[in-house]
Amino acid sequence: TGNARTRLPFPGVGALYRALTRDGEARNPIFYVSSSPWNFFDLLWQFLDYRRIPLGPLFLRNWGMDLLGGHGGYKHGVIEQIFQRFPDLKFVLVGDSGEKDPEIYAEVVHRHPGRVLAVYIRDVTEAHRDEGVLKLREEVRKAGVDLVLAADSLNAASHAMAMGLITPGEYRSVLTSVARSYET
Repeated sequence: TGNARTRLPFPGVGALYRALTRDGEARNPIFYVSSSPWNFFDLLWQFLDYRRIPLGPLFLRNWGMDLLGGHGGYKHGVIEQIFQRFPDLKFVLVGDSGEKDPEIYAEVVHRHPGRVLAVYIRDVTEAHRDEGVLKLREEVRKAGVDLVLAADSLNAASHAMAMGLITPGEYRSVLTSVARSYET
């Protein structure tokens, strides 16, 4: 809630998402799947636009019409629909440690071998939650996918650059963006 111009994104997220979508080139699509209700659409769209975070379809929840279950069921169901709709695409899954994103993404990795290139999880929780996420990281790694748990976008960008998903120049843009956010 609040104002789209005063909300702050996670450090470096705009630069990372622009790099992953190959802004200005043959674009990689970006899909936003959120448990937020549809009445936040305008706020979220303005936030993305104002912060120069790439725009893409927003999948939001119809609260009260919860046909796919709670947060986990809803999000997993939408991701499954996207994977079915775009069978030739490979994905980078980005979420946070706050609810069930790591568990949902681990399930997606197992259900769709070879379709997930990486999983990036922003660390927004206490150490006891991190332990569970790190256990999932080992499970996902056995399926051939890296799960990166990080406080900002820099570790994800480093991993993405090592995989060839972003260029060194795009990595430097994320680095600059993260550094700026810590200066203020």
